[in-house]
Amino acid sequence: MKVLKKIMFLSFAICALVLSSCSNDSQDPDKSEQGSTEEFMKFKYNGTVYNFEPGISTSLNVNIMGASGIDNTYKSVSLWMPKTITAGSHAVVYDLSKLESTYQVSFSFMPDFSNASATSGTVNITAVDDKKIEGTFTFSGTKGDKTFTVTEGSFRILK
Repeated sequence: MKVLKKIMFLSFAICALVLSSCSNDSQDPDKSEQGSTEEFMKFKYNGTVYNFEPGISTSLNVNIMGASGIDNTYKSVSLWMPKTITAGSHAVVYDLSKLESTYQVSFSFMPDFSNASATSGTVNITAVDDKKIEGTFTFSGTKGDKTFTVTEGSFRILK
């Protein structure tokens, strides 16, 4: 019986040693040091939380955009920023003559809103470096006789 106990103890010890020495090869070694590398754009509109996969484009400014659907189900949020993005809180303005220096937002939520521009709000950049841009946002505006308000927005996009 003593021999059986020793064999079982050694078996458990070997299994524990083998399992503790295994690593997950798919895990990014930099992930724990630099935070998550997941890209996202999420926000709340009319009490519903939406999640989009964001994309980024750069020309005279930087556009971080999330979208879903087509035709009458098309929904999108575009955060327009200067090329020289800085950390901190930035007021959302609507001034097409200052696209290269201001933070602006366009919003589509078909069929009610098509390419509407936010007239107030905040884009708060919490992290910006050579690998990612991350932040939060809220905004509101009016198109025609309809008003929209987006709250609890956040995003992370990799460069």
